[in-house]
Amino acid sequence: MLNQKIVLLDGRGAGDEDLNSVLEILIHELKVSAVALQYFPLREIKMGSCIGCFGCWLKKPGICLEADPGRELARAVVQSDTTILFSPVTFGGYGSEIKKIQDRWLPLILPDFGLYHGEVHHRPRYSQYPRLLGIGIQRQPNDVEANLFKMLVGRNALNFHAPNYAAEVILSSDSPGNIEQKIQEVLVRNDNFPLSKAVNSVMPTSETAIVNAATGKNPGKVLLVIGSPKVKSPSTSGVLGNYVLEQLKQRGWETESLTLRASLLNREGQNEFLAAIEKANLILLAFPLYIDSLPFLMMKSLEVMGKHLSAHSQESPKRLVAIVNNGFPEAHHNAIALAICQQFALDTGMIWLGGLAMGAGEALFGGFPIEETERGGRPPVKHILQALELTSQALAEGKIVPPKASKLMARTPIPLMPFSLWRWLFIKLANQRWRSLAAVNQVGESELLAQPYAEVELCG
Repeated sequence: MLNQKIVLLDGRGAGDEDLNSVLEILIHELKVSAVALQYFPLREIKMGSCIGCFGCWLKKPGICLEADPGRELARAVVQSDTTILFSPVTFGGYGSEIKKIQDRWLPLILPDFGLYHGEVHHRPRYSQYPRLLGIGIQRQPNDVEANLFKMLVGRNALNFHAPNYAAEVILSSDSPGNIEQKIQEVLVRNDNFPLSKAVNSVMPTSETAIVNAATGKNPGKVLLVIGSPKVKSPSTSGVLGNYVLEQLKQRGWETESLTLRASLLNREGQNEFLAAIEKANLILLAFPLYIDSLPFLMMKSLEVMGKHLSAHSQESPKRLVAIVNNGFPEAHHNAIALAICQQFALDTGMIWLGGLAMGAGEALFGGFPIEETERGGRPPVKHILQALELTSQALAEGKIVPPKASKLMARTPIPLMPFSLWRWLFIKLANQRWRSLAAVNQVGESELLAQPYAEVELCG
């Protein structure tokens, strides 16, 4: 790592001061290597979170429309030789501070899709990207969550076309000597990229849900938490979650819905959020996949809930279910996000009832009401409706998400079409769609492919 440009993103949050010693060892090792180090303590940097507007693709390609430090952080990342993510391991994922900046990396890739390693990913905007390192800190050993963290770093590296990556999980209580050795090893190690087979292995299944999990009285009260950053326009997550909510309402359940907003970051907003959590005995999370994991505010909500539930005993455990959709044709991209939700339930004493993973969310729904999707020229969604209805019936009876529902949700939408053909069609039509959307903003092909943070441009 001699003479490399290193960006260190410090994802410690409030109350993470006990991680200082590990961070100090890491910084010392980097300085010993004589690297050019840029250090960013994220908690101290005021910047907005991604709102899913796609302006960085369709209006000002390559640059976030939010003129705040998030732009310069994105520039620093793509111009580095190595970017290091330092974070507490949070239910198997990053803490919310890392998620906030990571969601702002969207301008660094193109909206276009391509086939890489047998999977669909976004095409690169730049000719080269930094090596990615993830260093997660645990206070208590948990092998499942450590494995999820390492896999998440690898998926990030894949999606951002990193030349290589490595990830390590360190116990904060470990001896300084052991911590130093692990950091030295991960700084020079290359890990194997986690491809579809590895990712599918962590997808929660019906066998990992709690069987016969009826608790309290049925019907009860269900709270839908919508985690889409698109709060000013309809979202696919809202469409899916509200369909289940309506089904439960028809079965006599009391229902409430809330969309996560920036108010979650202040005390008043957290109190309102937790009051809604307290009143519910079934919590339904509905959110889109953002950078291989939960969006920033969704991750923040788990942190807020987790701290509250751990400090307040419950008369009966709450039940949790999640619906995740992503913009790729393959549903397995959602596996890590669902696994994080499952680990959150286990860590907080909730009852995990399972989840649904759907690919091609925007292509199938795009925020349209379910009954209008096919009229809008989109692929059929009858299998999605069937999955949601089966899930709603099971939840109303206090049962787990049926395996049949999970399979239906992940199915190729066009009947009898082989997945390989659907994938080819998806890539072709999606790339055409991005160009037509950009044209509405008078953004042409060359502008769409702009590289505003390419160093050759900066020097020219």
